[in-house]
Amino acid sequence: TFRVIDLETNFCVAFGYSRNSERDAFEKAMQMLDEHDIEIESMRLDKYFSSRKVIRRFGKKVSIYLLPKKNISRVGLEWYRVLKKILCDPIEFLSNYFKRNLCESSFSSDKRRFGWIIRQKRDDRIEIALFVITILHNVFAIRVKVN
Repeated sequence: TFRVIDLETNFCVAFGYSRNSERDAFEKAMQMLDEHDIEIESMRLDKYFSSRKVIRRFGKKVSIYLLPKKNISRVGLEWYRVLKKILCDPIEFLSNYFKRNLCESSFSSDKRRFGWIIRQKRDDRIEIALFVITILHNVFAIRVKVN
């Protein structure tokens, strides 16, 4: 499962599922964002999404907080924006990058709350079960932003 969560409200805005790979789930979540015209200001991803193709997908409008994989020798021109942010203010970059922990902790709390195992066998039923968990996450874990 791949979920896109708004860090201020803890609201899940997009969802993707794939039995094959997390990358396929990521593509489905991005497709959901595109279908509903949801604008993203920033995205924090782990090192498994550190390909040039992913960076190109977000364009220049989106601030990407991403660390490269171990092999940094294949870094292309797409990484210029990310590396520039790291060099200009590494403390700010890392503090923004590690806001990923908020998402990871919400995934962990959902697993503890709703169970670690999806007992469905068919793909459509698995996807529905995970979608229901996402909806319940939005019901139980949303924080209202007070101005």
